[in-house]
Amino acid sequence: MGERVAWNALLAAVLLLAGGLRPAAALYSAGSPVIQLTPDNFESQIKKGGVWIVEFYAPWCGHCKQLQPVWEQAASALKGVVSVAAVDADAHGSLAQRYGIRGFPTIKLFYAKPDGSVSSGSQDYQGPRGARDIVGWAVDKARALALKRLGEPSGGGGGGGGGGGGGGGSQQRASGGGGGGGGSCGGGGGGAGAGAGGGGGGGFYDGTDVVTLTDANFDAEVVRSDEPWMVEFYAPWCGHCKALKPAWTEAASELRGRVKVGAVDCTAHAATCGQFGVQGYPSIKFFGADKDSPQDYNGGRDSGSIVAFASDKWSSMRPPPEVRELVDQAVLESECLGVTGIDDSKPRQLCFFAFLPDILDTKASGRNAYLRILKELANKYKTRPFGYLWAEGGKQPAVEAALGVGGFGYPALVALSPKDGKLSTMRSAFEAKHVGEFVESIRRGYEPVAPLAGGASELPEAAAVAPWDGGDGEVALEDEFSLDDLGIRGEEEEGKEEL
Repeated sequence: MGERVAWNALLAAVLLLAGGLRPAAALYSAGSPVIQLTPDNFESQIKKGGVWIVEFYAPWCGHCKQLQPVWEQAASALKGVVSVAAVDADAHGSLAQRYGIRGFPTIKLFYAKPDGSVSSGSQDYQGPRGARDIVGWAVDKARALALKRLGEPSGGGGGGGGGGGGGGGSQQRASGGGGGGGGSCGGGGGGAGAGAGGGGGGGFYDGTDVVTLTDANFDAEVVRSDEPWMVEFYAPWCGHCKALKPAWTEAASELRGRVKVGAVDCTAHAATCGQFGVQGYPSIKFFGADKDSPQDYNGGRDSGSIVAFASDKWSSMRPPPEVRELVDQAVLESECLGVTGIDDSKPRQLCFFAFLPDILDTKASGRNAYLRILKELANKYKTRPFGYLWAEGGKQPAVEAALGVGGFGYPALVALSPKDGKLSTMRSAFEAKHVGEFVESIRRGYEPVAPLAGGASELPEAAAVAPWDGGDGEVALEDEFSLDDLGIRGEEEEGKEEL
């Protein structure tokens, strides 16, 4: 109910901005070759059979008015082949809401499944808004559906479904949508012979960090992977794909270790491209946690824009770094200093060392409270190259001495830059508010810094200690001893002589 109220309110606001609440005349008359659909007849018409392409429009939308004669021309050309219809989204907001319409005009594909239910295509039409392009796309879709029902691949279509935002603009009902930068080449499934114009697909990205994806390896590499992927679907003959190649290659190198970057040649691997509704080249999709529902990338086609988009997605997906107990040198290297001889293991920008009170002083509850503060810090700055370590006070004396810890008790918190050996020490109480202020002060350059103690260039090796077992600790009981062990004799024995 709340969504319906919000939708109606949004419609009213849009109409008001368009020039008042007076109803606008529908774009298509009763004599138009375009079939007008409403909530009352939508499903019954689609279920009559065949493929339908449906325009969702608003009468006040300038782009919709420009499309009207083209849409009617396409309807006339496709009569008896593909049904062409239109929905006035202002008059029938519930129908537009049902299919997630956010901008005008939006063109969607519909057809009746063998079981009688209505299905919409996997991707909206985003190609050029000419009658020839629309007709070509519709025929390709009808052909692909028929071949699918025969159990045959739908590749080899070519035709006018250029994706990637090549259409003539739209007016938005809400934020989002919009086209990708850089144009696109018409596609529609490809097939081995689609590459008229030459160029050859072999080795398009050989020798780069871009992973070559195929029908044979796509599922294993991408779909079943836990890692995020940016995937370009391309045709080697496509000029826009050739123009993108340097930026895509550079982005792959910059994203190494965070987001995998791959490419599929749709002229050689049409099945994969068809599976994900690729209609034009290049089409770029981000495969995140839900690999079955990739997100279209419609941003700029420069490496900076691609890297920024992928990095943002990666940051939102990745868990915060672990707050680890410093129990040996291996932990110190992996979480702070970097592991010698491993290229991808580099020193962190900052390492935070927390030295906590003896477990007998705080018990497990007190220690866990300190650790929660560190974990909250790690989560807040999870996109930053920071490391987080802790140790019980006195368990790592050499490391403590190098960091200048001592003289003001535990807990203590020190931030170290491993690269230049400079450190800052928090002087306020170990509380979430003060810890947050301390980190922000470091990031802004306000916090005083000092070198490692004694002018050392690096930390000493960490001692190997037993990790905390999570308990409250136990008081160690000393063994009983006799006064005789200390050379002390009782008074009653002092006057006795040996017999």
